[in-house]
Amino acid sequence: MDELRELIIEKVKNKKMTFAEFMNLALYHPQYGYYQKENPFGMQGSFYTSVDASESFGRSLARGFLKAINELDLEPVLCEMGAGSGMLANDILNFYKDEEPQFYEKIEYIIIEKSEYLIDKQKELLKAHEGKISWHSFKELRDFDGVFFSNELVDAFPVHRIINISGELKELYVIYHDDKLQFYPDDFSTEELKEYINRLNIKLVDKQIADINLDAVKWIRDLGKKINKGLVVTIDYGFEAKQLYAPFRMDGTVTCYFKHTQNNDFFERVGYQDITAFVDFSALMEYGKESGLDVVNFEPQWLFLLQSGILDEIKYAESDLHKARIRSLIIPEGGFGTNFNVLIQSKGVKIPENFFYKKRSTELFNELSKIYSEI
Repeated sequence: MDELRELIIEKVKNKKMTFAEFMNLALYHPQYGYYQKENPFGMQGSFYTSVDASESFGRSLARGFLKAINELDLEPVLCEMGAGSGMLANDILNFYKDEEPQFYEKIEYIIIEKSEYLIDKQKELLKAHEGKISWHSFKELRDFDGVFFSNELVDAFPVHRIINISGELKELYVIYHDDKLQFYPDDFSTEELKEYINRLNIKLVDKQIADINLDAVKWIRDLGKKINKGLVVTIDYGFEAKQLYAPFRMDGTVTCYFKHTQNNDFFERVGYQDITAFVDFSALMEYGKESGLDVVNFEPQWLFLLQSGILDEIKYAESDLHKARIRSLIIPEGGFGTNFNVLIQSKGVKIPENFFYKKRSTELFNELSKIYSEI
């Protein structure tokens, strides 16, 4: 059970390792990594996503993406990166097949997934939509026209951990000492960390830890270059920098999930539990500009789902249980509305002022009140 942990111990016995390197091995080692050998989603895995809560999540996205493609004159192409179990793709394509058959005839659905294990699971689940879906690497994507989206992808990118020690910023490395894996502060592993901190104006109080996602910076820069015309929709838990690095977050946001239980035992069950960190949406906005991605809106998930048409799901829900599941997606108290936000960016397309994904929350309060009365 501890093959990966022993492999990491051997690597760090005489040489320290960044936490980003450790996290990358724990999640993506080709043989022992968490995402490479088992399905972490749903009841049998370590955590639930919005997709597991209700098929109405995917159906609402399908409505919104269809409307965006029509209003912005985009190609009928969707690209999902990090499709996980494949359930979201299945819910979206089932909606089009059942309720928008003419659009279904035209739709092309691209999945970008690097886990061979998950690709096999996705292909099995999505057999009914054979001919509509193709699998590609991120490197292969180019000149994209359509809607590119991800759901809980960026939170799984490896992060560097930094700490303020008496006014001096240090990086926390992973070392093996006293017969255990533990953290050790030292100088930054790369100047990119200093550039990121300065650019996002991150200020830490003494002994505060922050998690810096340099992979997200590279990803959004590269992604912008691959988009010709379209929208980029990033759904995840996280905040803008000012809130993410506020002084009350003394321990950063990295955490682990094992069998639906949260813990901070980073160096236990290596390869058998998820490791994740909140997304810095300010970084995605700031660095996305470098490759031509303009911000359309940054908003809470509940508002995004309202704009996408989730009220129609409530209207036709067949049971109180179904309504309760939808409620968990859009009502903040304890549901998926808590901490989940959506960043919408565009490139090569003129976004009208009355674009439905630019509606403000004040314009939708009446609709939210309607939700409370109906569920």
